[in-house]
Amino acid sequence: MSWSRDKGERLEVRMKRLEAKYAPLHLVPLIERLGTPQQIAIAREGDLLTKERLCCGLSMFEVILTRIRSYLQDPIWRGPPPTNGVMHVDECVEFHRLWSAMQFVYCIPVGTNEFTAEQCFGDGLNWAGCSIIVLLGQQRRFDLFDFCYHLLKVQRQDGKDEIIKNVPLKKMADRIRKYQILNNEVFAILNKYMKSVETDSSTVEHVRCFQPPIHQSLATTC
Repeated sequence: MSWSRDKGERLEVRMKRLEAKYAPLHLVPLIERLGTPQQIAIAREGDLLTKERLCCGLSMFEVILTRIRSYLQDPIWRGPPPTNGVMHVDECVEFHRLWSAMQFVYCIPVGTNEFTAEQCFGDGLNWAGCSIIVLLGQQRRFDLFDFCYHLLKVQRQDGKDEIIKNVPLKKMADRIRKYQILNNEVFAILNKYMKSVETDSSTVEHVRCFQPPIHQSLATTC
Protein backbone atom coordinates (compact mmCIF):
# COMPACT_ATOMS: atom_id res chain seq x y z
CA MET A 1 0.00 0.00 0.00
CA SER A 2 2.81 2.41 0.88
CA TRP A 3 4.48 1.71 -2.48
CA SER A 4 1.34 2.53 -4.46
CA ARG A 5 0.79 5.65 -2.36
CA ASP A 6 4.35 6.82 -3.03
CA LYS A 7 3.91 6.15 -6.75
CA GLY A 8 0.69 8.15 -6.76
CA GLU A 9 2.40 11.02 -4.97
CA ARG A 10 5.28 11.02 -7.43
CA LEU A 11 2.80 11.14 -10.32
CA GLU A 12 0.97 14.03 -8.70
CA VAL A 13 4.22 15.94 -8.21
CA ARG A 14 5.15 15.31 -11.84
CA MET A 15 1.75 16.57 -13.04
CA LYS A 16 2.10 19.72 -10.95
CA ARG A 17 5.57 20.28 -12.37
CA LEU A 18 4.23 19.96 -15.92
CA GLU A 19 1.36 22.32 -15.18
CA ALA A 20 3.79 24.90 -13.84
CA LYS A 21 6.07 24.41 -16.87
CA TYR A 22 3.34 25.02 -19.43
CA ALA A 23 1.41 27.65 -17.44
CA PRO A 24 2.90 30.52 -19.53
CA LEU A 25 1.34 28.93 -22.63
CA HIS A 26 -2.20 29.24 -21.31
CA LEU A 27 -3.95 31.76 -23.53
CA VAL A 28 -6.53 33.20 -21.13
CA PRO A 29 -4.15 34.32 -18.33
CA LEU A 30 -1.86 35.84 -20.94
CA ILE A 31 -4.64 37.86 -22.53
CA GLU A 32 -5.95 38.87 -19.11
CA ARG A 33 -2.57 40.49 -18.43
CA LEU A 34 -1.91 42.05 -21.82
CA GLY A 35 -5.20 42.25 -23.72
CA THR A 36 -8.00 44.78 -23.97
CA PRO A 37 -11.32 44.25 -22.16
CA GLN A 38 -12.90 43.04 -25.40
CA GLN A 39 -10.08 40.56 -26.04
CA ILE A 40 -10.31 39.29 -22.48
CA ALA A 41 -14.05 38.68 -22.83
CA ILE A 42 -13.58 36.84 -26.14
CA ALA A 43 -10.79 34.69 -24.69
CA ARG A 44 -12.89 33.71 -21.67
CA GLU A 45 -15.89 32.85 -23.82
CA GLY A 46 -13.74 30.80 -26.16
CA ASP A 47 -12.13 28.93 -23.28
CA LEU A 48 -15.55 28.18 -21.77
CA LEU A 49 -16.92 27.01 -25.12
CA THR A 50 -13.94 24.71 -25.65
CA LYS A 51 -14.30 23.12 -22.21
CA GLU A 52 -18.05 22.57 -22.62
CA ARG A 53 -17.59 21.18 -26.13
CA LEU A 54 -15.00 18.70 -24.95
CA CYS A 55 -17.21 17.61 -22.06
CA CYS A 56 -20.11 16.98 -24.44
CA GLY A 57 -17.94 15.24 -27.03
CA LEU A 58 -18.74 17.80 -29.72
CA SER A 59 -16.34 18.75 -32.50
CA MET A 60 -16.37 21.84 -34.68
CA PHE A 61 -14.16 19.96 -37.13
CA GLU A 62 -17.02 17.65 -38.12
CA VAL A 63 -19.35 20.60 -38.65
CA ILE A 64 -16.81 22.40 -40.81
CA LEU A 65 -16.12 19.31 -42.94
CA THR A 66 -19.85 18.79 -43.49
CA ARG A 67 -20.27 22.44 -44.45
CA ILE A 68 -17.37 22.30 -46.91
CA ARG A 69 -18.77 19.15 -48.50
CA SER A 70 -22.02 20.99 -49.20
CA TYR A 71 -20.02 23.51 -51.23
CA LEU A 72 -18.55 20.83 -53.50
CA GLN A 73 -21.71 19.89 -55.36
CA ASP A 74 -20.73 21.59 -58.62
CA PRO A 75 -19.94 19.02 -61.37
CA ILE A 76 -16.67 20.83 -62.10
CA TRP A 77 -15.12 19.04 -59.10
CA ARG A 78 -15.89 15.59 -60.57
CA GLY A 79 -16.00 16.16 -64.30
CA PRO A 80 -18.41 14.48 -66.75
CA PRO A 81 -19.37 10.82 -66.39
CA PRO A 82 -16.54 8.48 -67.49
CA THR A 83 -16.85 7.14 -71.01
CA ASN A 84 -16.01 3.60 -69.86
CA GLY A 85 -18.75 3.72 -67.23
CA VAL A 86 -16.30 3.03 -64.38
CA MET A 87 -13.74 5.78 -63.82
CA HIS A 88 -11.62 8.34 -65.61
CA VAL A 89 -8.19 6.91 -66.44
CA ASP A 90 -6.42 9.15 -68.95
CA GLU A 91 -8.61 12.22 -68.47
CA CYS A 92 -7.64 14.87 -65.91
CA VAL A 93 -11.13 16.14 -65.17
CA GLU A 94 -11.45 15.21 -61.49
CA PHE A 95 -9.99 17.27 -58.67
CA HIS A 96 -7.60 14.56 -57.50
CA ARG A 97 -5.78 14.65 -60.86
CA LEU A 98 -5.36 18.42 -60.54
CA TRP A 99 -4.02 18.00 -57.02
CA SER A 100 -1.62 15.31 -58.26
CA ALA A 101 -0.15 17.78 -60.74
CA MET A 102 0.21 20.42 -58.02
CA GLN A 103 1.78 17.94 -55.62
CA PHE A 104 4.27 16.89 -58.31
CA VAL A 105 5.46 20.49 -58.52
CA TYR A 106 5.68 20.79 -54.72
CA CYS A 107 7.85 17.68 -54.56
CA ILE A 108 10.47 18.99 -56.98
CA PRO A 109 13.58 19.82 -54.89
CA VAL A 110 14.24 23.54 -54.70
CA GLY A 111 17.53 25.23 -55.40
CA THR A 112 19.76 27.37 -53.25
CA ASN A 113 18.04 30.35 -51.56
CA GLU A 114 14.64 28.95 -52.56
CA PHE A 115 11.87 27.89 -50.20
CA THR A 116 9.84 24.69 -50.30
CA ALA A 117 6.05 24.71 -50.13
CA GLU A 118 6.09 23.41 -46.56
CA GLN A 119 8.50 26.14 -45.49
CA CYS A 120 6.09 28.74 -46.84
CA PHE A 121 2.75 27.21 -45.86
CA GLY A 122 3.50 24.38 -43.42
CA ASP A 123 1.18 21.41 -43.98
CA GLY A 124 -1.80 23.66 -44.80
CA LEU A 125 -1.68 22.82 -48.50
CA ASN A 126 -1.75 19.10 -47.76
CA TRP A 127 -4.73 19.54 -45.45
CA ALA A 128 -6.60 21.58 -48.05
CA GLY A 129 -5.98 19.19 -50.94
CA CYS A 130 -6.57 15.99 -48.96
CA SER A 131 -9.74 17.41 -47.38
CA ILE A 132 -11.29 18.18 -50.76
CA ILE A 133 -10.27 14.77 -52.10
CA VAL A 134 -11.89 12.95 -49.16
CA LEU A 135 -15.05 15.06 -49.28
CA LEU A 136 -15.38 14.29 -52.99
CA GLY A 137 -14.87 10.56 -52.41
CA GLN A 138 -11.76 10.47 -54.61
CA GLN A 139 -9.15 9.21 -52.14
CA ARG A 140 -8.81 5.71 -53.58
CA ARG A 141 -8.43 7.02 -57.12
CA PHE A 142 -5.86 9.53 -55.88
CA ASP A 143 -3.80 6.77 -54.24
CA LEU A 144 -4.01 4.74 -57.44
CA PHE A 145 -3.31 7.37 -60.11
CA ASP A 146 -1.14 9.95 -58.35
CA PHE A 147 1.87 10.94 -60.45
CA CYS A 148 4.24 11.27 -57.49
CA TYR A 149 3.36 7.88 -56.04
CA HIS A 150 3.98 6.27 -59.43
CA LEU A 151 7.40 7.92 -59.65
CA LEU A 152 8.21 6.76 -56.13
CA LYS A 153 7.35 3.15 -56.96
CA VAL A 154 9.48 3.21 -60.11
CA GLN A 155 12.45 4.78 -58.30
CA ARG A 156 12.23 2.15 -55.56
CA GLN A 157 12.41 -0.60 -58.16
CA ASP A 158 15.24 0.69 -60.35
CA GLY A 159 17.09 2.59 -57.60
CA LYS A 160 18.35 5.21 -60.04
CA ASP A 161 19.95 8.34 -58.62
CA GLU A 162 20.33 10.45 -61.73
CA ILE A 163 19.72 14.12 -62.44
CA ILE A 164 16.99 14.56 -65.04
CA LYS A 165 16.40 18.13 -66.24
CA ASN A 166 18.21 19.46 -63.16
CA VAL A 167 16.04 17.35 -60.84
CA PRO A 168 17.84 14.74 -58.68
CA LEU A 169 15.61 11.66 -58.70
CA LYS A 170 16.67 10.30 -55.31
CA LYS A 171 16.09 13.61 -53.55
CA MET A 172 12.70 14.02 -55.19
CA ALA A 173 11.72 10.48 -54.24
CA ASP A 174 12.58 11.26 -50.62
CA ARG A 175 10.35 14.34 -50.71
CA ILE A 176 7.52 12.33 -52.28
CA ARG A 177 7.77 9.74 -49.50
CA LYS A 178 7.48 12.48 -46.87
CA TYR A 179 4.44 13.89 -48.64
CA GLN A 180 2.92 10.41 -48.85
CA ILE A 181 3.33 9.85 -45.10
CA LEU A 182 1.77 13.23 -44.33
CA ASN A 183 -1.10 12.63 -46.77
CA ASN A 184 -1.86 9.25 -45.20
CA GLU A 185 -1.97 10.80 -41.73
CA VAL A 186 -4.31 13.54 -42.93
CA PHE A 187 -6.53 11.01 -44.72
CA ALA A 188 -6.74 8.89 -41.55
CA ILE A 189 -7.86 11.87 -39.45
CA LEU A 190 -10.37 13.06 -42.04
CA ASN A 191 -11.90 9.61 -42.51
CA LYS A 192 -12.23 9.17 -38.77
CA TYR A 193 -14.24 12.35 -38.40
CA MET A 194 -16.27 11.89 -41.58
CA LYS A 195 -17.36 8.37 -40.60
CA SER A 196 -18.65 9.70 -37.29
CA VAL A 197 -21.03 12.14 -39.01
CA GLU A 198 -22.23 9.88 -41.82
CA THR A 199 -25.53 8.07 -41.51
CA ASP A 200 -25.87 4.31 -41.69
CA SER A 201 -27.34 4.51 -45.17
CA SER A 202 -24.39 6.49 -46.52
CA THR A 203 -21.77 4.17 -45.07
CA VAL A 204 -23.03 1.15 -47.02
CA GLU A 205 -20.60 0.32 -49.78
CA HIS A 206 -22.29 -0.15 -53.13
CA VAL A 207 -20.56 -2.78 -55.24
CA ARG A 208 -21.07 -2.80 -59.01
CA CYS A 209 -20.36 -5.87 -61.11
CA PHE A 210 -18.98 -5.42 -64.62
CA GLN A 211 -18.88 -7.87 -67.48
CA PRO A 212 -15.42 -9.05 -68.60
CA PRO A 213 -14.04 -6.97 -71.50
CA ILE A 214 -14.73 -8.31 -74.98
CA HIS A 215 -12.23 -7.95 -77.79
CA GLN A 216 -13.33 -5.65 -80.54
CA SER A 217 -13.11 -8.45 -83.14
CA LEU A 218 -15.66 -10.49 -81.15
CA ALA A 219 -18.03 -7.68 -80.39
CA THR A 220 -21.24 -7.64 -82.40
CA THR A 221 -22.72 -4.44 -83.70
CA CYS A 222 -26.37 -3.77 -83.25
